[in-house]
Amino acid sequence: MQKQAIRPWVFITTIFGIHAYAHASCNSQNFNSHADQIACEIRQTKMTSIEVDRTFEKVMAANQRFEKNPGTARGLFTHALTSDQAGWRVWITEDCKLQGDVSMGTAGSDIEQACLQNAYLQRIKTLQHIATTLGS
Repeated sequence: MQKQAIRPWVFITTIFGIHAYAHASCNSQNFNSHADQIACEIRQTKMTSIEVDRTFEKVMAANQRFEKNPGTARGLFTHALTSDQAGWRVWITEDCKLQGDVSMGTAGSDIEQACLQNAYLQRIKTLQHIATTLGS
């Protein structure tokens, strides 16, 4: 059975397409309040966050396969990958909250959610690159 080649650009295009559609849908809907619109944006952010987690799982699977290469030390990158992901999550959450807080207005929530969504999309690209490098 031939292994099918993974095309990261298809996945990235799909994610950006979904993000663009979802972001537009929150902006184009008729909301009764700004809070309803923020709730929509938070749901979008959570969906993108879940995709970050899924992509990280693919990185860890690629890492496990990489470790099976002859002469490769067990756990060579495992701790670093896990630590990096956890540190990134903490940092990006704090950074985006700060960006929202600094705006000191009702747009703060919008700014925080946009920051998170953009950071998550960038992280997905980074994680896909790592998985590809490890030989996904």
